[in-house]
Amino acid sequence: MPAHSVIGRFAFGLLVLAAVSAAWPPSEVPDLRVTVGAPVAVPGSGYRLLQLFDGSLLLPDDVSTRRSTDQGRSWSRLPALPGHVVALRDGSLYVLDGATKPGPSRGRLLVRRLRLKSLEELGGVRALPWKAVSLAFDGWVPMTADNAKEEVLTPKIYGPVLELAEGTLLAASYGNFVGDTVPMEGFLPTKGEKWFKYRTYLLASRDRGESWSYLSTVAYDGESGQESFCEPWLVELGRGELLAVMRTGRFAPMYQTRSLDGGKTWGKPESLHTLGLFPQLELLSNGVLVCSFGWRPTKNQVVGAGAPAELALQNYFRRYRDEVGIADPSAAAGDYVMFSVDKGRTWTKPRQIARPLTRGYTALAPLGPDSCLVVSRRVVIPGESEASVARKWGEEWARWSEKSEVALEARRITVGR
Repeated sequence: MPAHSVIGRFAFGLLVLAAVSAAWPPSEVPDLRVTVGAPVAVPGSGYRLLQLFDGSLLLPDDVSTRRSTDQGRSWSRLPALPGHVVALRDGSLYVLDGATKPGPSRGRLLVRRLRLKSLEELGGVRALPWKAVSLAFDGWVPMTADNAKEEVLTPKIYGPVLELAEGTLLAASYGNFVGDTVPMEGFLPTKGEKWFKYRTYLLASRDRGESWSYLSTVAYDGESGQESFCEPWLVELGRGELLAVMRTGRFAPMYQTRSLDGGKTWGKPESLHTLGLFPQLELLSNGVLVCSFGWRPTKNQVVGAGAPAELALQNYFRRYRDEVGIADPSAAAGDYVMFSVDKGRTWTKPRQIARPLTRGYTALAPLGPDSCLVVSRRVVIPGESEASVARKWGEEWARWSEKSEVALEARRITVGR
């Protein structure tokens, strides 16, 4: 597809985005009262956002951790806290490093964990007291990172990590198992790379994170989307019910699946008929389930034939345009929220909260019974306007990518019935 046609549709779409968004299929969910606050700049670069039991917010990162005690209006700086952070019900923090290492035998891996009684411990130690714990996991196979520059030799735990009401810890991730050999659209092996459609799976710990083991496959069919089931998010809905929402590609619908037994078994994945990357879920205490997500306009990420973004867009036009109901996903790019009042069985029409150009990776945490905070990752070039950044993205990004930065911005979302 000619680059200029993509750029033209993207620029035009910025002017007519409301009309494009209205093309989504009508929702069966009654209208909710939704208020979207003005964006507020957030320092740092973290991808995860969580609410602690004192009501403060934590944005952990491997460079520096940020904390807000005023619902996201201002942020203090704490030492780096790499990994997946969980605020446990006893008030302590559990951190699971996403990297794994080979263990003493086949099917045995090592992963680091960290325990903190409180955030104050971060300032009181010179070196964080990480401990290596075992992970019993067989059948996973190495895969190639999508930058084609590295091979992932042992499983990486992408998260999230969730504490269930009965105390079990669950860690979600994705990758390939033995036999997962369906090629991924747009990633063409030229030097022996391994690019196969993903599966999403769960790891579990029943001893408060002192050991882990494989629990279940959440979703795999080797067919859905350009990349298939990846970037999962989990939410606990009560009485053993879990909901997982997953990305399946750059321009492919998100899918969801449900477990009624604490994650041991899962139903058949169902399309949400909505595009999205890196979905986030939070159940507010007023009973409203919030999902935040986003996506970027077309841009090649691998130069030459088989560029994933271009082939993903072609795949969308061939397989998903009628299902999703958006004539041009590049024009409708940005960050969105949608809501459910019946535990995800039906959803409202997605509502755009941030225009392009964002990374499409949001972070979400509750603020109160009827409100949450959504953090967007805006692509900026110092001294350039939004329109100029959008044009450079479409036409000459190779010249500007190293000068670009990501700026975090947060919006308070209030939703009531």
